[in-house]
Amino acid sequence: MAAEQDLKLDGGNGGEEPKKGGKMKLIIIIVGVLLLVGIAVGATLFLMGGDDSAAEGEAAAPVEEKAPEEPKIPAQYVVLKPEFVVSFQVGTRQRFLQVNIEVMTRKQSVVDALNLHEPMIRNDIIRIIGEQNFDRLRTPEGRVELQMKLTEHVAQLVQREAGVDGVEAVLFTDFVMQ
Repeated sequence: MAAEQDLKLDGGNGGEEPKKGGKMKLIIIIVGVLLLVGIAVGATLFLMGGDDSAAEGEAAAPVEEKAPEEPKIPAQYVVLKPEFVVSFQVGTRQRFLQVNIEVMTRKQSVVDALNLHEPMIRNDIIRIIGEQNFDRLRTPEGRVELQMKLTEHVAQLVQREAGVDGVEAVLFTDFVMQ
């Protein structure tokens, strides 16, 4: 009988509380799910690179940004053939560097200048490479440093001889040391 009374007491008095507790749990679950969905959408927009609503709100800014975004002229690569072979005296040993070089530009006038002045460019490249420390060239930093020196020098040479700017990079397509 005690068990029956407990059931009746729980059923009679607690009928309203479980319903309120159930409604409260349901509300908490719905709020939690909405919060998670909001966080997921916000994280997705953040990771995808921006807020489109901010760009739409400012009418003048997108017009100014789109005007300079004309398609770039495709890059042109001038291959300096044959490859460069430079010898180094390291202690008592003779060492060699063989490197294939291409020059990147986006202007036809620079391509023409590179082809016209190729003997002078090749001479200067061999001279600059020969002045380098062989052990320094073995490191990635040394190769990047050489690449920057060559880019700067070739750009200056093309500017001086042809009067045009536009040498963007000197690229090593093959770099062999022995």
